[in-house]
Amino acid sequence: MKRKETRSGSPDSLVLIADYITAIRVGDKDRLIGLRSPEFVMDFVYSDAFADRPLTPAETSAFWPAWFAAFPERDYEVTRTIAAAEVVVVQWVFTGTHTQELGRPIFDSPQKPSGRTVCFRGVTIYDVD
Repeated sequence: MKRKETRSGSPDSLVLIADYITAIRVGDKDRLIGLRSPEFVMDFVYSDAFADRPLTPAETSAFWPAWFAAFPERDYEVTRTIAAAEVVVVQWVFTGTHTQELGRPIFDSPQKPSGRTVCFRGVTIYDVD
């Protein structure tokens, strides 16, 4: 992630991540890309934490657009945030209705829309450079 300068001129990791989360909530893929450094990658652990590799930069850029398309009706609620100068930890709850196909880079084999509403929680650790 790229740091954003505050009015006082000092970096503020919490402001940067708040902007990023807002872009997730409203589905603004261009804003997400603009807030990330070129080498940013997602280490998206969804099954075997030892077997899953981090996404490539190209896969990282494709992740949220695929997710937004598959879950056009969604909510991303932050329930807890812990912030320091170079790391922000966010606990969240995602709720969404799966109405469109969901494939790469999230699933190798595309998942057909189920019409079901899913709800799950997770934790994201953002390293801010």
